[in-house]
Amino acid sequence: MSNRANLLFIGLPGSGKTTFVAALWHVLSDRSSATALKLTKLSGDRTYLNQITKEWRECSQVPRTNLQTEQVVVLHLDGEGVGAVDLSIPDLAGEAFKQQLTDRRMSRHHDTLVQNATGVMLFLHPDVQKGTQLAVAQQLEAMLPGSQTAQATSANTVPNTWSPDMLPHQVRLVELLQFLLERAQRKLRIAVVVSAWDLVESLGMSPHGFINREIPLLQQFLAANDDLLDHNVFGVSAQGGDITDEAEKQTLLELDDALKRIKVRHDQETSQDITKPIAWLLGGG
Repeated sequence: MSNRANLLFIGLPGSGKTTFVAALWHVLSDRSSATALKLTKLSGDRTYLNQITKEWRECSQVPRTNLQTEQVVVLHLDGEGVGAVDLSIPDLAGEAFKQQLTDRRMSRHHDTLVQNATGVMLFLHPDVQKGTQLAVAQQLEAMLPGSQTAQATSANTVPNTWSPDMLPHQVRLVELLQFLLERAQRKLRIAVVVSAWDLVESLGMSPHGFINREIPLLQQFLAANDDLLDHNVFGVSAQGGDITDEAEKQTLLELDDALKRIKVRHDQETSQDITKPIAWLLGGG
């Protein structure tokens, strides 16, 4: 008999949730690579999975899930240390989580998913152009009284009305986790997935190191609430590179096997096993 597991994928728009699901389905259905988890069967209509995976294979932009196309995927898996598991993964729209921040509430549907969750994957995109500690420091310095930037703009500047869109990225992530912890019925395992890991792997840091340096508020929140959650951090490059760069996209398409595009970093180990974060959530690692 199989165990039942319900994972919740959360993250803001563009954080990589749907791309991860597309690459995951390619790996599981291909069955040719060594992975911690193996697919035994799939329940339900696979049209949606096949559609997003086709886009992924062609290095096209995988369409983001919107509120009208939210899907629930049920995968029947087996793995060492995990056993047979019926895994439910709702691919929820990033806009739904953004609405939680703006409206300070979640839908009944999402609340049910949270209360039934046995594990959570929190996706974040490492924007190397904005939001880093250095960039934030420069912005704050520019606004200090007496700075040239502040003097040049203060005379004719009308203060903006505050909105949740002005919250720093890491504050939004912590808010999403607070929603979860308020409604969850059990201690949760949370796998933090730094997507598009290829953008930051040249920094020479582990995923934990990246979170510590660039998103310290999130790391502090996770550490401070270790009585309510266990967490681990993974770096995942599901696309393998920047598909908006035509030269890089062509290089990816020329690989003899699309599986080679996938990179998964955990601590100091790099592999192509995209099932690792899920296996850890299920207690297999």
